[in-house]
Amino acid sequence: MEGEVECEEKLPLVSIAIITYNQKEYLKECIESVLAQDYENIEIVVADDCSTDGTQEMLKEYDKKYPNKFVLKLSNKNQGITKNSNLAHFACSGKYIAWMGGDDLMLPEKIRKQVEYMEKNQECTICYHNLDVFQSDTNETLYYFNEKRKYEGDVYTSIKYGTFNGACSTMIRTSKAPKNGFNETIPVASDWLYWVETLHNGGTINYIDEVLGRYRRHNNNVTKETSSITQNQIDHLNSCNIILSLYPEYSKAVFYRYSRILFGLKHKLNYFDIVFKSFCICPNIKSLAAILIYVVTFGKVKK
Repeated sequence: MEGEVECEEKLPLVSIAIITYNQKEYLKECIESVLAQDYENIEIVVADDCSTDGTQEMLKEYDKKYPNKFVLKLSNKNQGITKNSNLAHFACSGKYIAWMGGDDLMLPEKIRKQVEYMEKNQECTICYHNLDVFQSDTNETLYYFNEKRKYEGDVYTSIKYGTFNGACSTMIRTSKAPKNGFNETIPVASDWLYWVETLHNGGTINYIDEVLGRYRRHNNNVTKETSSITQNQIDHLNSCNIILSLYPEYSKAVFYRYSRILFGLKHKLNYFDIVFKSFCICPNIKSLAAILIYVVTFGKVKK
């Protein structure tokens, strides 16, 4: 019995930070997936951004049912995603923080496997894994988040390749997290800058090639694609500017990422203008090919 207690005491505390707003129908599933983890030493930090769907009442019931397991940050006014994320960030006291959206799910071995990896690899500052991206209405798997992009490296890698780590797959070493948390000048998609600043404090980002979580797609996703420029895309462009001002030594990686974000806007803005600017900022084969095809076909083909 003493051996078991001693073993449990050695398990580092993990803060599971859940960001939510009007997601009661999904949040219960999210919380239940956290409670089903095969890793005991966790605190569940939930930041709710003044939901109007009964979320806060449900969370208070969970807090009563599981004493000392939950840390609730319940706003009495809506502040937006980034400020809500900071409520969770500053409430976390664990050695590690695992980030979750209130509509996403963990598989039972997620926390244990990530902690084991990070404990064995002390240079690892951020650990992420593959995700099953599924359609909420049908529970159908649409694709796997890291089918094509499985990068490992340091801060330069994170800047150059952007958000290749799904937010709800990401666990960070709390000691490396930005002292000021999420940058509140970025209102929605502030997670990428947060990862970059975390890695700038040292260490690597590493990948576990297993599906350990599920990312839910539904009509209210913040990252839902539209025919116009999204706040997500604006935030990523602005993040490039901030990263460049903070870390000019990584300008090459910043210009590459800026170029790729612009290229992704080619069908939303003036096609030739955007593709040409993308190429000028960072010459690359994709942009050059798009320009040549457009010119040769007299603007009829826009790849």
